Amino acid sequence: LGGGNIGVSIAYHLALRGVRCTVIDRAGIASCASGKAGGFLARDWNDGSPVGELARQSFDLHEKVAKKLNLLSYRRLKCKAVAVDGSERKPSGAKLKDLEWTDIGVQGSRPMGDESTIAQVLPKQLVDAMWAFASQHGSTYLQGVVQNVVADGGRVTGVMVDGKEVAADAVVLSMGPWSDVVTEMLPGLRMLGVKYHSVLIRTGRV
Repeated sequence: LGGGNIGVSIAYHLALRGVRCTVIDRAGIASCASGKAGGFLARDWNDGSPVGELARQSFDLHEKVAKKLNLLSYRRLKCKAVAVDGSERKPSGAKLKDLEWTDIGVQGSRPMGDESTIAQVLPKQLVDAMWAFASQHGSTYLQGVVQNVVADGGRVTGVMVDGKEVAADAVVLSMGPWSDVVTEMLPGLRMLGVKYHSVLIRTGRV
């Protein structure tokens, strides 16, 4: 359940193992956050947390998938944190005169990573490519609203989609920010998350 990065990644890796699946989403493949995010990847920013090792493996896996699917948008890069005061005072120097983000009073910066720990990929390109691979290997997409999980004798046997039962050997819940609706279907399941904000600005200047 979910046609974003996680759900489609699962479909892709199942396809690599010869397993077909059905991806269900109410809006489409990469139609929401996974099609509009900045695609920023960091190897070590979660070190020391419960997901630190997972984040490191995910960073390396993105590169492997990008190479296999020939994703031209994947790149390694450097990253800096920049402090600004909003004064619209531009720093001196010819290199900065045409950079839009320096118009707001840069006070200082610090490195946050280099090419060994920072990467970027266009999320929609990534998800679309993984889905193309999965669909070419027999996976299918079903558009609709999942209303409930169907179980028989304590075992999940499918889901209800727009009033119709869709049979399944297994059901994977990968609904991103919308995972809280799962608690309505499965009251005993507690969903937790971490909120992040990302703003993408289309600009004529770099």
